[in-house]
Amino acid sequence: MSWRTILNQYPWAAIPVAGVVLFLSVVWLSWWTWPRGEGNRQLMAYFYDMNSKQLFTAPVNTPVPIETETGPYQGMPAGVRAHVYSCGPLLKDTEPFIGYLEIPTEAAPADQRPPGVTISEDSEEGRVLIRRPEDDRWHALESPEARAIMDAIYNRCGAKTRLNYVTPPPE
Repeated sequence: MSWRTILNQYPWAAIPVAGVVLFLSVVWLSWWTWPRGEGNRQLMAYFYDMNSKQLFTAPVNTPVPIETETGPYQGMPAGVRAHVYSCGPLLKDTEPFIGYLEIPTEAAPADQRPPGVTISEDSEEGRVLIRRPEDDRWHALESPEARAIMDAIYNRCGAKTRLNYVTPPPE
């Protein structure tokens, strides 16, 4: 028996069905449009102070490099983006680690850029350089050295433990 047949036999049944559909629609719309108290919370990201070798947080959309309290690092602001990971869920006994640091190509000091990387008005915007915190040279993201950094991150936890990207809580 189809819905159309049932509604033709019992036309009064359409009223409660329509009421339930209307009620559920109002609840669903209210749920997705109702203002929440956390609406003004800022998404945060980890950054690394090249001078103090410490992590700090700042809004995720902060342009890199960032001025820090420790002053400049080799003629540039000392704060760079840090990508933090943990082996398994971040619990009390889990120690997060810095996988790599990131900076736009044009922000890296010239003596730390990879060979062959030059900045000109014709160069691509948004090219990224990465390095480990203990390294002294940046590597282009598409280079074999950067691939080795990424491989080391993914292999650090072993095959049985899941690698997790760690973000700071919103403020």
